Amino acid sequence: MKNLKKLIAVVLTFALVFSAMAVGFAATTPFTDVKSDAPYASAVARLYALNITNGNTDGTYGVDQPVTRAMMVVFVNRLSGYRDLAQMAKNDPPAFKDVPKNYWAIGDINLAAKLGLTHGVGNGMFAPEEKVTYAEALGFLLNVLGYKNLSWPYGVVAQAQEIGLTSGVSLGYNDVINRGNLAILMNNALDLNLVTYDSYGNLQDVKDASGNVKTLISKLGSSANYLVVATNTVDSTVPAGYVAVQPANLNYGVYSFGAQQYISSGLVDFNKYLGEVVTVISDKSGNPVAVTPLTTDIKTFTVTANPGVTVSGATYTFGDNSIAVGNIPVVIDGVKTTLSAVYQNIDPGSKVTLINNDNVTGYDYAIITDATGNWSQMIVVQNDVKPGDSYIDNRIAINDSNGNPYPVQGAVTKATDIKAGDVVYQLNIPDYNKTVHTILYVVRQTVTGTVTQVTKTGTTTTVTINGTNYTLYNGSQIPGGSDLTSVTAGSSGTAIVAKNNTIVKWTATSTTATTKYAVVKYSTLFMWNNPIVSLALPDGSSTVLNVVYDNIPSSIPASVNAGDIVSYTVNSNGLIDTMSVVGTAGTTVANNVYAYVDTTDNIIKFGSDATAASNSTTPYYVNSSTVFFNATISNGQVTGITPVKFTDVANGSTHNVYLATISTSGVRQLSVVVFADPNLTANTSVQPMVYVTSVSTVYTSSTTSYTSLSVLENGVAKTYNAPAGTTLNVTAGNVYTLTLNASGNVTAATLVSPAYSGTVSFDYINNAIVANGTSYLLDPNVVVIDSATNTQVGLSSIVAGSTPVKLYTNSTTGKVVLIVK
Repeated sequence: MKNLKKLIAVVLTFALVFSAMAVGFAATTPFTDVKSDAPYASAVARLYALNITNGNTDGTYGVDQPVTRAMMVVFVNRLSGYRDLAQMAKNDPPAFKDVPKNYWAIGDINLAAKLGLTHGVGNGMFAPEEKVTYAEALGFLLNVLGYKNLSWPYGVVAQAQEIGLTSGVSLGYNDVINRGNLAILMNNALDLNLVTYDSYGNLQDVKDASGNVKTLISKLGSSANYLVVATNTVDSTVPAGYVAVQPANLNYGVYSFGAQQYISSGLVDFNKYLGEVVTVISDKSGNPVAVTPLTTDIKTFTVTANPGVTVSGATYTFGDNSIAVGNIPVVIDGVKTTLSAVYQNIDPGSKVTLINNDNVTGYDYAIITDATGNWSQMIVVQNDVKPGDSYIDNRIAINDSNGNPYPVQGAVTKATDIKAGDVVYQLNIPDYNKTVHTILYVVRQTVTGTVTQVTKTGTTTTVTINGTNYTLYNGSQIPGGSDLTSVTAGSSGTAIVAKNNTIVKWTATSTTATTKYAVVKYSTLFMWNNPIVSLALPDGSSTVLNVVYDNIPSSIPASVNAGDIVSYTVNSNGLIDTMSVVGTAGTTVANNVYAYVDTTDNIIKFGSDATAASNSTTPYYVNSSTVFFNATISNGQVTGITPVKFTDVANGSTHNVYLATISTSGVRQLSVVVFADPNLTANTSVQPMVYVTSVSTVYTSSTTSYTSLSVLENGVAKTYNAPAGTTLNVTAGNVYTLTLNASGNVTAATLVSPAYSGTVSFDYINNAIVANGTSYLLDPNVVVIDSATNTQVGLSSIVAGSTPVKLYTNSTTGKVVLIVK
């Protein structure tokens, strides 16, 4: 109903332009008690459109109202196309003794009696107000369709079930039927074949002069045969609410077609009949209410050949079936075009339907889905798409240049449902006017398990996981994909799978235990009869763990003391298999000293007091693998540790340090730093990195002004203002780090120098960008800005080796967070 309501609006929109066309059908009803999501809603809508029901005088349809015998014969007459005859029969003498001449349904009851559609209840009585049962309603409708002499009641119910009359209704044969359920039954009856009996009593379908089987609905409206050419869904030149068709004429078993025209789509989804010849049944306003397909020569298959189609001159041959066709119309992934424009898109896994619509040898129309060959870009998505995003992983645009979303097909139907791990194909499909349409095709499939077999045939490698065969992708690098050489027999992991069971990314199951940190709560001497240690964990909780105690390994110390900070790993059985006291000989660089923190240069300097620490000339370096904690000291003992982020520690601050260690003796790379400062405060200053698009001076009076910066921050346009009297040396087109005060105003702007300027190439496997031989990892949320337009663009806009760019990195992670081209 929702879609049908929308049809009203689109039809009214085109009414002025296409005034010569029939007004599109609005599949709604005036009935206040028919809700759009009710199971009988579409049935009532069609019955109303065909003038079979007008509802009650109070504006309702009466969905829960029991059906009387008088109502039933009124519906039967109208279904049979005899509404006008019933009007004529109302002046005839009453056919039954209990139906007075002034009874509201006298004409319908008289007519039904004369046509043999009812025989009353006996003794010359009709019982017009008696309620109709489910079986009786089925009997009335079967009689309209032409079925006679069925046994009561089971023969009636069985025949109704066999032909599909009862679909959507489940009642006992003696239950009273209401108008809602009767609407469903009548709507079913409209699409069923009319039948008759030959001279031998054999049941057969009723056919028209052309030999087509007639349905009940064909008696209620005008009918015409058409070739369905296109809908607005596949061809934007077709007005919304209409369908492009060609009149179809059958002569000696062959269809010929007239000039293309538009007709209202009415109640019918003509996308189901593209390329087919159909009989369209229309109501008295010319709006289609039903379709009967006439085309029978339809071939459907899934492409396995590679290439899917070969071409020789003007002949195109599908490799799977050696079926040759001409340059026929094609609807491919929702776009109407011709085969010559898109035959290279048809790859293994494409689903093809070929249609012979003129009854002459050969196929004339094709419907193709899941075609991802040729003009396509494929990526493995790294980040979920969120509302407001313009790109998928900064590579594939979600909207066109006008901001309209590209159609999304496959596993999901809208871009915001695309998740990390999905495989997305960007399809660029030219239509018959050479206008390119972009479609996003999504595959969502993962498999986790152990590779039990690897088979190599030529350049094709097939692996078996959980009993299913998968092919390893062997094309050029895929953004977000991975090196598949580690997929070997016996390896375990998780595979991301694209079309045709093709693995494009493999993440091996990690065999390396994660190193954890804790504080020993009680001194422990590890022995075969004492394998337990009590630990205080960084989250504030405590745990008791066993070491691998059947044979204490050398990776476990002989003993640990209360207050020791230890690193340890746990095996798959939950037992500690390695442990070491943090700060072992040769790697401890600081113990119970002071530390000066420099978050700008990612260094820490140590000394005996705050002054000595800040003046020290020996820096120790911090990187993304350095672990930070803050220890709680009680009575000289470490009683707990909590994790700390280095970037949260105030720049230029000095703190007590319990201990600090390096990873390798002689290398000043910090591995663990444990502060011991109850007054440790987080860095609350905000210093966003921005690309300045314009600089303005705003005057609030003749003598008072302030500087206003228009910037792109993380791809979002923002405005920052400086306090009055603050001088900022800022130039548009450059990148700055802004220092903001508590009010969010800019107090300082520091020019950021790019880590690299020049042309680059891409390392898609490692999600990196390569500049002059140096590889820079890309931040998952990297932003690309086109300096010519001051807008965010995708990574795909950078042409490897020719587009000059500037790379800006995060000072902590070293990853590229901003690219300016």
